[in-house]
Amino acid sequence: HEGRMHEGRIKLTLAKIRKAARELLTLDEKDSRRLFEGNALLRRLVRIGVLDEGKMKLDYVLGLRLEDFMERRLQTQVFKLGLAKSIHH
Repeated sequence: HEGRMHEGRIKLTLAKIRKAARELLTLDEKDSRRLFEGNALLRRLVRIGVLDEGKMKLDYVLGLRLEDFMERRLQTQVFKLGLAKSIHH
């Protein structure tokens, strides 16, 4: 049940991210809002590990899938579990 709720939240987040990218893509490439907000969005996605550094373009954001986020979440959980084990032993 909790997993499904989390998936719903990720879907909502992904929809918002795509919507922001689509809006920014309608602006001129040199538009300061597109540059500033676009870069912030791309950096955040790279930082959380769902976007490759070599793909820091708004077009790539539109191609992000729910699986990219779920995979990332799984890696985080596995890492946390591994970290928790290594701390306690």
